[in-house]
Amino acid sequence: MNNIFKGLAFILALGLGFFAKDIYQTTQNSLANAKPKSDIEYCHLSTAACSINNARIVLEQDVVSPMQPTSIEVNWPENSDEQLWIELEGKEMSMGVAKFVLSNQGNGTFSGSLLLPVCHSDSMTWIGSIQSSTETLPISVRMQR
Repeated sequence: MNNIFKGLAFILALGLGFFAKDIYQTTQNSLANAKPKSDIEYCHLSTAACSINNARIVLEQDVVSPMQPTSIEVNWPENSDEQLWIELEGKEMSMGVAKFVLSNQGNGTFSGSLLLPVCHSDSMTWIGSIQSSTETLPISVRMQR
């Protein structure tokens, strides 16, 4: 009887070892899906003005193409900083953080351009923020080849 339990324990340990990677990936996917979604509401940038926290943001194109500069303009009358910073990160694919600077043109208007890198996907969403010295505006940009 004792040898039967040893044999079953051995077979069970062998089976767990063989399927350990699959079990691990399944539990990680389940945990990732169970995490609550962020409550952040992103300002989806396009040619239609997006307004958030008394700032108005307009992108030159509705959909940005990779490696093609796209102008962006932020009208933020309450902000007198010399420049704003944009940080964007790929939502569907990790591609690092793309950083850009917007220069103050006077009267609370800031302008600059975005130049996003090429990725393997045909389309991707970039999420991030426009930052001043005191405030942060959550934004998202759609990129497509």
